[in-house]
This record gives sequence, structure tokens and C-alpha cells, in this order.
Amino acid sequence: MAEQRTYTKGNFTLDVDGVNVGYLYKVSGGHPEADIAESKLGPDNVVKKNVANWKWSPFKAEFGIGMGKGMYDWMKAAFDKAVLTKNGTLLSADFNHKAMTELTFMNGLITEIGCPKLDGSDKNVAKFSVTWQAEQVRWAPGGGQDIRAPIGAKQKAWLCSNFRVEVGSLPCNRVSSVDAMTWKCSVTPDQIGINREPTYHPAAVTVPDMKVNVSYADYKPWADAAKKWFVDGHHLEGDEMTGSIIYLGPDMKQELGRIELHNVGFKSFQSDDLEGGADGVKRFSPTLYIEKMVFKITEYDA
Repeated sequence: MAEQRTYTKGNFTLDVDGVNVGYLYKVSGGHPEADIAESKLGPDNVVKKNVANWKWSPFKAEFGIGMGKGMYDWMKAAFDKAVLTKNGTLLSADFNHKAMTELTFMNGLITEIGCPKLDGSDKNVAKFSVTWQAEQVRWAPGGGQDIRAPIGAKQKAWLCSNFRVEVGSLPCNRVSSVDAMTWKCSVTPDQIGINREPTYHPAAVTVPDMKVNVSYADYKPWADAAKKWFVDGHHLEGDEMTGSIIYLGPDMKQELGRIELHNVGFKSFQSDDLEGGADGVKRFSPTLYIEKMVFKITEYDA
């Protein structure tokens, strides 16, 4: 009788602090990798190699705004610069959705949060990407439980075209796109003699800039604000603005969530390149710096 093969890489689920993260598009990482030290011996052509240090590779997952509360609390704390470590479990299942393997991580610390590019002409599904570094990872056989979502569970429809932007009192109804942004937190390993697995500690947070593309119909108020900021010298802390990137439902009215932007100022202000005979709408592209980002999902902050 032919061997029955039921393994598939498309059936998996992730829990963070015992709460399912929701519809998960992709996940990777959590494997051991080593730094190799090389010893080049004089007359010998053979290079000796030895393991110097090793670690668990970072995890990276992609999911929509309908995430579970465990993942939301984790992301929100990261944006708030709060040190919050989480434990979680990744289950991989067979063709019949029965758990075959279980990978558990302990003391995970978020190092990157990627916010998708938003574009009024893009009808693709919008996804967050989150990277975290775990201190420990363990494998075990799965328990055979069914990993499918409960009947009636629905993913919130969130597309790259469903958004609204606010920046101070500037007109933003004609913002056509917002470039992708990545929040980062570098971590430092602490190698302790008798422990083979290092602990990780947050070091520095990098808040990304935001580049928006705006129709030339709104050029004058933006240009006046840029002149005041750059030329007239009104760019002190009291002149900084607040803003938001608002994620909307299919009706373009329901607010699914938002990222609040604090202490916002101009970093650059430029227009599209001019090209003879070119088609397309003329736009300008301000780049704004941001000091702090606050993440909110309406379902959990209502």
C-alpha cells in the first residue's frame, strides 16, 4: 500500500499568551543558527571551524487588523516603548487540520513592526508584519487537535486602499498613498556563562518617517506650511503637529483602527519630476518625521 502523506505547509495557527492571533497569512523563523569561528592554521590548508555563539532565528509573521488581543497588546506596548515579553505556540497541522507539531517560544520581544503601503489604487489585502526575538524555543509533537477557526469567525476586510490620513490642519483628502513604514527596536543579547541561550534586552527604538503623496490640487496650503517650517524657521517643538493614519472598512466609513502620530514635522518637501509628454496626475511628496506612534484597534479600544 502506498504511504499516506498528509503533511502540508498551508495549515498552521499561532497563539500569543494563549490567545489566537486571528487569520495568519505567513510565519517563519524559530530555528537554531550558529556563528562560526574560523582558525586558519599555518602550513595546513584546512580551515578549522567551531561554533562560537548560537541563537534562535527571529520569528516573522504577517496578519491583518483582525488580530487576537494578545498580539494587539504586544504591538501596542512596543509602540508605547514598554518592555513586554510574550510566550506563544505555533501549531502545524496535516491536510485534515489536525495538529502534528508544536513549536513553543518563550520571552519573545518585538524588534520590528511593518505597516503596509497604503494606496488608493491598490485592492490587495493589507497586512502587518511583526518580527520578534525569542529567548527560548522548543519543539514537541502536536496533540492532534483541530486547529481550524470556530464556525462564524470572520476576518475583517482591510484593503490597502481603505485609509484616511490626518496631519495637523493640512488638507489630506487628496492623499493618494502612504509609503510603507517599519518601526524598529534593536535588542542586545546578554550571554551568561552557564546559560547556552542568551537573554535579550531592548536597546534603542527607531520611529520611521512617513512619506505621503498628495494631489497638486492641495499644493498651496502644504507649500505655505513648508515655507513657514523651513524658510521662516517655525520648526520648534511647539510648532510640531499631530496626525493619524486611519484604517477603514469596505464602506470607507467604519474605523477599524488607527496609528496616532505625535510630534510630527517636515523632513523634506518635494514635487514629482517633470517630464515632457508624460501622463498621470501631478503630485507632491512631503516626508514627515515622527517622534511617537500609538497603535489602536477600535474593537479593543472602544
